[in-house]
Amino acid sequence: MLFAYIQLALSMALVGMNISIGKEIVSHVPVFLFSELRFLIAIIILLPLLALRGEWKTSWKKEEGSVLFWQSFFGVFLFSICMLYGVQWTTATAAGIITSTVPACIALFSFWLLKEKLQVNNVAAIVLSVCGIALITFTGGSGVQTLASMFGNLLVFLAVVSEALFTIFAKRLSGKITPFQMTAAINVISFVMFLPFAAWEGIRFDWGLVPAHIWWLLVYYAVTASVLSFFLWYNGVAKVEASKAGLFTGMMPISAALVAVLFLDEAFTWLHGIGMLLVLASIFIGTQQPRPKGITLER
Repeated sequence: MLFAYIQLALSMALVGMNISIGKEIVSHVPVFLFSELRFLIAIIILLPLLALRGEWKTSWKKEEGSVLFWQSFFGVFLFSICMLYGVQWTTATAAGIITSTVPACIALFSFWLLKEKLQVNNVAAIVLSVCGIALITFTGGSGVQTLASMFGNLLVFLAVVSEALFTIFAKRLSGKITPFQMTAAINVISFVMFLPFAAWEGIRFDWGLVPAHIWWLLVYYAVTASVLSFFLWYNGVAKVEASKAGLFTGMMPISAALVAVLFLDEAFTWLHGIGMLLVLASIFIGTQQPRPKGITLER
C-alpha cells in the first residue's frame, strides 16, 4: 500500500511541476498543436514498449472501450483544453486555489458513482487539504477580478471536474486492463481526438518561430505528463480507494509552488509553509485505516 501511495504522490508532483512548463510552451505553440505533439511523442515511446512487455491487446470489450473513451474525453481532452486556456486568462494563484477542490470533487464522485463509503477521517482530510492548498496559493493574489479572469477561473474549475472524472473512470478499469495498456490506450485515443484541431492550427502555424528550448520542454512534458504520470497514477489508483487517491492531488499545487519558488524566484511565506503542512497532514489522516466502529457516510 505504501508503494501505491508513493506512486500517486509522484504522479501528482509531476503534474504540478508541469503547470509552469505547460504555460511556457503554450506561449509559443498553440494549445491543440502542443497537445497533439505531446501525444505523438508518447505514442512513439509507449507502443514499442507495450509490444516488448508482451501486453499488446488485439481485442477490447465494448465496456472497456467506452470507459477509455470517456476517460480520454474528460480527463485528457477537456482537462487539457480547460487548463491550458484557463491559465492564459487567469492568474496562477487563482488557478491554484481552484485546483484545491480536486480532492473534494473526487471524494464526492466516489461517493455518488462508485458507492464508496466516506469515513470521518476522509472528510477531515478533505477539509484539511482544501484549506492547505488554498493557503499555498492565496498568498500574493491581487484579488482583482475581470470578466476575462472569471472566464479563466471557470475553465480551470471545469478542468478540476474533468480530473475528478478521470480518476473515477480509471478506478472502473482497475483489474480489467493493465496500467501500461491503459496509459497507451489513453494516449492513442487522445491523439485521435486532438488531430483535426491540431491539423488546422498546424497548417497556419509558423514553425520556425519556436525557440529550440521549447522543443526540449515539449519532449520533457510528453515523457513526464503523458507517460510517467499516467502510468504511476494508474498503478496507484488500482490499489486504493478513489477518495483516498484524490487526496494525493494535493501534491500538485505543492510541487507547483516549489517550482515557482526555486526556479521562478517567487516568494515563500509562512502561509505557504502552513499550507503545505496541512496538505501533508490531510494525506496522512486520510490514508489511515478507520476504527471498526467509526462513523461512516454511506449512500
